[in-house]
Parts: sequence; structure tokens; C-alpha cells
Amino acid sequence: MNQSEFVIEEADEATVLVRHRVAGVRFLFVIKSRRFSDLGNDDQPKESDLSLRTQARRFALQQARAQGWID
Repeated sequence: MNQSEFVIEEADEATVLVRHRVAGVRFLFVIKSRRFSDLGNDDQPKESDLSLRTQARRFALQQARAQGWID
């Protein structure tokens, strides 16, 4: 995964919205009780883009940990 493929569009202590720069697919992740859960994505990705969800989750996890929002 190339981290520059993703960008955090919005983030706070409760949610992280990640967008894949090229595909334009956005994924929303929720933080509850300092745990990370996948809420889904705003735009339905093509079936070939489903691997982006895993990559976006990994990217969002790294960013949330860096901010101290999750353990």
C-alpha cells in the first residue's frame, strides 16, 4: 500500500473519513470506546476496488493511533 494513495478527508475522536485519491472511493470508520470499527463506505466501490477497503482501514488505523484516539 502506498500511503499517498489515501487522504483523511475528516477526522475527530469519533470518526475517520478516508478517501482513495485515484478511485475517489470514501470509507468511514467509527471509533467507539477506543476501538476501531468499519462503518462502510460512502460510495459503493466497484467489485474490483473492494481491496481498497482493507488498505483504507489500515491507513485509518495508523492515523487514529498516531492521534491517540485508539489503543
